[in-house]
Amino acid sequence: AHSWGSAGPFDRRKRFAGGSLARPPSGAMEEDDAPKKKKRQIILSRDMVIRRLSKKRDTKPSPLAQLQEIFEEAQDKKRFVGDTMFWKYFEDIEITRIYHTNSVEYMNLKVMFWETLFYISLLVIFTIYVFALQNRVVFSARDEQQMYWSGCDSLGACTINKVISVQSFWEFMHKDLVDFSFTEYAEPAQKVADIFTLFPNNDFKLTWHPRFIGSKKSNVVLGTVRVRQLRVEKNAGCQVSKLYSHIFPDCYGPYTETSKSTATFRPRFAPTYIANSYDYKDSLFTEQASIAGKLADYGGDGYVVELPWNASDSRTLIGDLWNWSWVDTATRGIVVELTTLNTNVNILVNTRLIFEFGPTGSVSGKVFSKASHVALFTPATSTPESMNIMVMQFVLLGFFGLFFLYVCWLMFKTCKNFIGDSPRKFLKKQTWFGCIAFFFNTFYHYIRYAWNLVDLVMIGLFTAHIALRLDVYRAMTASPSLNPTTIGHPEKFMPLSSVFSPMVYSNNLLSLLAMIVWLKVFKYLCISSYFRLLVRVLEQCIKKLMTFAVLLCCIFFGFSVAFFVGIGGTEEDYSSLAGSFLVNFFLLIDGYDVNVEFFDPGKDAIMPMVFFMYIALVYFVLLNIAVAIILDTYATADRSTKEDPNKKNPMLVFLTTYYNMMLGVSMVRDDAEENMKSEDLSIRLDLLPGVVRRKWIEKKRKMQRIANETFAGMELYPVDLDAQTQEGASATEWMLPSSRTEVFDKMNNALVKKPMTLYDIPEALSKSEVSRAQLQRLMDEDETLPILLQEGRADKVIRRFKQAHLAEQEEQNSEELVNPVQRLQGQVFTGVDTLERVKLDEDLPEVPEISGLTEALSDAITSVRNKFRIELTGIIEATAVLFEHLVDLTQGIDTIRDNHEQVLEVVREATEKELLRGMGRGFMKR
Repeated sequence: AHSWGSAGPFDRRKRFAGGSLARPPSGAMEEDDAPKKKKRQIILSRDMVIRRLSKKRDTKPSPLAQLQEIFEEAQDKKRFVGDTMFWKYFEDIEITRIYHTNSVEYMNLKVMFWETLFYISLLVIFTIYVFALQNRVVFSARDEQQMYWSGCDSLGACTINKVISVQSFWEFMHKDLVDFSFTEYAEPAQKVADIFTLFPNNDFKLTWHPRFIGSKKSNVVLGTVRVRQLRVEKNAGCQVSKLYSHIFPDCYGPYTETSKSTATFRPRFAPTYIANSYDYKDSLFTEQASIAGKLADYGGDGYVVELPWNASDSRTLIGDLWNWSWVDTATRGIVVELTTLNTNVNILVNTRLIFEFGPTGSVSGKVFSKASHVALFTPATSTPESMNIMVMQFVLLGFFGLFFLYVCWLMFKTCKNFIGDSPRKFLKKQTWFGCIAFFFNTFYHYIRYAWNLVDLVMIGLFTAHIALRLDVYRAMTASPSLNPTTIGHPEKFMPLSSVFSPMVYSNNLLSLLAMIVWLKVFKYLCISSYFRLLVRVLEQCIKKLMTFAVLLCCIFFGFSVAFFVGIGGTEEDYSSLAGSFLVNFFLLIDGYDVNVEFFDPGKDAIMPMVFFMYIALVYFVLLNIAVAIILDTYATADRSTKEDPNKKNPMLVFLTTYYNMMLGVSMVRDDAEENMKSEDLSIRLDLLPGVVRRKWIEKKRKMQRIANETFAGMELYPVDLDAQTQEGASATEWMLPSSRTEVFDKMNNALVKKPMTLYDIPEALSKSEVSRAQLQRLMDEDETLPILLQEGRADKVIRRFKQAHLAEQEEQNSEELVNPVQRLQGQVFTGVDTLERVKLDEDLPEVPEISGLTEALSDAITSVRNKFRIELTGIIEATAVLFEHLVDLTQGIDTIRDNHEQVLEVVREATEKELLRGMGRGFMKR
């Protein structure tokens, strides 16, 4: 501590004792004693806050603006065609370069224009296709059948809702279901079609006619009505308590794939014609699809029975099943399935009535109906509607095929720019792991532009949609019951639920695809300045909103678990974890009716407090954060994306240029180079002054650095030349010394290292050509060059330095043609003439004031430089001493900690010994 306080390099007494660190001036002391000036209060406003926030944001120019010169000087301009940066920074495209039909900007705008036109066509055709697949008639047919089989009247009261027990279930099946399946008409119904049943080796055939249902005679039942039961195994998925196992030895748990029953449960004396109803059939036999109920998900297998052709036989069959216990305690689900055809609009409706028998004794029923056009089940072309759908499918398939090829081309261009070489050549040089890493890195580099990822998602969804449509065609042709000659047979079941499942999945994927297809229109709206700001705001805030969505989902899940555990036993909406999550999510939109029982006397206050925390956190905090994210992005983007109102739209300029090019008219108005001589259009780099050469090399290096950050394999400036130039580089006078001794050595030694030459350039680039446009652009960027060259036009600079070079060459050539004796005589006479013109008796006048000022400036500069080195060296040494003291202090603290632990250990041992000794004395006394 003594050495730290007295001998340290930062001791206050030592610092102001003398030397270079003198006492602070009196003015500084007076300033410290004087009262500080009160800062002016700044009144913050919305505009001021946004302005300051915008200044803090990164204001670097866009990569497209930095790469414009690279685009002009690159040899392979087609390499940049299709790059996504032209979409990302559309507003930064240089307008003047579009007029040149061989420029990178023009070629990319051409690709962008055709892409936009192609996508608009794709969007129109896709929308027409979607409207052809779905319309209002489909919903009306499905809703009518669902209400019919539910037994609902005009007031909305449905008989299926009265099924609350096994007794009411059989009553519904025996009366309502039979009445719905066999409608009685006052007049005989019209015969729809003739369907024959043929027998081998017999000319006798049976003729069948599908029957109508409903009062309007607009729906025809296709095939029979099938009833399918799903059961569970005894003591599977449950366990009987030992307290009452002597009374109820068996239990029947919920329905799952592991607890379902496949055993035959036929009673001994059951009628023969219903014996097969007690035998298990797998899904390959039933050809039925699974169905999701409220209590469980039920597969397509089970115990099946089909209703006969007429109502009386059907009631007899249902009565026998009722009497012979076809439904018992092991039953968990009854699925009634049938298919109808609306003859007026050619809509197929598959209806399934599901009755769930819960393990708790509850019974509930519900009707599910699915509808679709007949033309969607087979690739038919017999009707105008089916022909339209088939043609639209092939046209869309062709459009998406072209779109897929275009995306592959963009990926190839991205890959080539990413690696700087042909992908095939690059992969040949890589190992297996290198090839795998290459594909992942290229894919990641491609999807960094979010709209590219959208393209891939669109192609994937459409491919899945077409695959499901083909699966529908396959399912229709694979089932014998769905053959065109037998479909609708009254004694055969039509397993259309297995066909409707891929149809529904296909439509769901199509709906998701439709949303994404229309969402991608935002990408092309950036072409218009009216929508560009909104598109940029959407692109910038989407990442932040996705991160916020993850946080929101975590909070929703946490509250969902809390509500599921707390009130899941009393509130149906929170009885399952998935339902609790969905209810919490939709509370943001629909609100929640507070249960007044929460506040009854004697009720637990924990759940109302949890609900209040949910409302406070979600409604008052998280939603405001989401709004703040959007407002922050919009407020800053409103000022950062402001454009020149007089700037032309790049796409309109391209269209004008393209139209004039087709007419053979050039839009390039700069004819300066056309009226110049060819020798005035370029100059060798070594003919220019040294400062120009240096500026040109620095610009080349900067362009190479930008190109390396954006593209691979592009060489604008050889990097090896810098390494060769830096090999002979020497130290400058302002390099920091390493010690005080080195400072005094440099002060005393007269020999100083030679500084690096200021205007040295690589020899390999000295013969390179600089065009007039490049030199003019360099002079426009650097304001000092026109002053140094005393000229603002590049063509005059080229002409002047080329003429000087030609004059030097002519002088050298003339000297080589003259006789050596004559050349010597000319040099002598020239020297004599020069001597005669100078007055030898007059010396140059010496100004004492200038000489003294020069010496004083030289001494002052030398003194300041030496003092700077001394003070800097002192600071470095003080820092080293301070570091040594810090090390000593740390070691001392470690030693103290070790000693403290040892003291504690000794005290602990002594205390334990004393305690044991006292216990021993007490024991001896006893």
